[in-house]
Amino acid sequence: MVSDRMTRRHWLAILALLAGGMLPDRLLGAGPSRLRASIASGLFNRADAGRIERGYYEQIVHDGRRFEDLCDLPALRRRRKPGGTFAAPVDSAPLVTRVDDIREVILRPSETIERAGIRWATNTRGMRDREYQMEKPARTFRIAMVGDSIAAGWGVEVERRFESILERSWDQRSRDAGGPRVEILDCAVPGHAPGQRWHQLQAVGWPMHPDLVICEATEADIDWDERRLRYLLARGLGFDSPLYREALESAGVAPGWDPGAYRQALRGTTGAILAGAYRAMAADAGSREVPIVWVLIPRVGRPSDPAARASMIRYAHEAGFAGIVDVSNAYEGLDPTRLAVEPDDFHPNAEGHARLARRLDEALSALPELSWLWSPDVHSPRAPGQPGAPRR
Repeated sequence: MVSDRMTRRHWLAILALLAGGMLPDRLLGAGPSRLRASIASGLFNRADAGRIERGYYEQIVHDGRRFEDLCDLPALRRRRKPGGTFAAPVDSAPLVTRVDDIREVILRPSETIERAGIRWATNTRGMRDREYQMEKPARTFRIAMVGDSIAAGWGVEVERRFESILERSWDQRSRDAGGPRVEILDCAVPGHAPGQRWHQLQAVGWPMHPDLVICEATEADIDWDERRLRYLLARGLGFDSPLYREALESAGVAPGWDPGAYRQALRGTTGAILAGAYRAMAADAGSREVPIVWVLIPRVGRPSDPAARASMIRYAHEAGFAGIVDVSNAYEGLDPTRLAVEPDDFHPNAEGHARLARRLDEALSALPELSWLWSPDVHSPRAPGQPGAPRR
């Protein structure tokens, strides 16, 4: 009897779904219409994409993880394609190596490989970038960029990523105006959370004496540090980091717990963790008298979350960054299939990087930290004679 009732319910549910599929949207209402569209669509909706992306950030760096290709985030594909990426253990990955500190993984120095037709080469400092002198040359304005896989140029040749485009443009513009040469050190490492990016700058960027720091961010950063901390703390890492110390003390966490326990303890601390990281970043740069600019960029095909965006911008303002630049709408109204490296992948292709470079150029070039380079009537915000204010 019970079985018959359950069977009838199943059939009624199926008939209701079929009927709903034939009804026009005006009769279904907004909620059912969206649900039907989501079921019918072959694309991820915002919840799908967010869940997959969050899970994939969480998965890539816990013990026993497997990375795609260079150990970056997977392309969010529903199926493997011929000639596509392959999974490889971290320790055997050709361009990535583990480190026993907050960064977890870094790019191997002085390595060259090719994946999916894209060449990846690192310099002696472990950056996906050309070689730079350790000692900054005379009459050189040096910028350090910290970021994730987008800033590293995932899926595109290094010369076509937005950072390289900006370096060429700014260097030429400054020289044409009689100013110094411009170098941008790309310290970005695929898969790094905001706090990890800053520790990478401390290890790789600061020793090369940059005159300006650009912090690249996306809306995925809103809870990225909190997710990474679950595993870092379980390994005894992160407790002494000034980026996280205040939030961890407020959460009452202690060494020796497992990731699940840290996840429970850190519940609700996402904002405090990111805000604390931003404050520590700005304070570190300020103590070195180096301006730091925060830029929010988009991910291809990922709708903006207004609440996350507003919170991140507020944290950046409160932290005291020298400049706040939001170009998260750079791809608005455009077909994401034209801008992504592959379907369902949030990384921009060469066209996406070119568009992003144009928007960043417009926004950043007007900041006083940069505008003096190509404007003869504008003086450097740094005192004459200080690093970062080379004489014309």
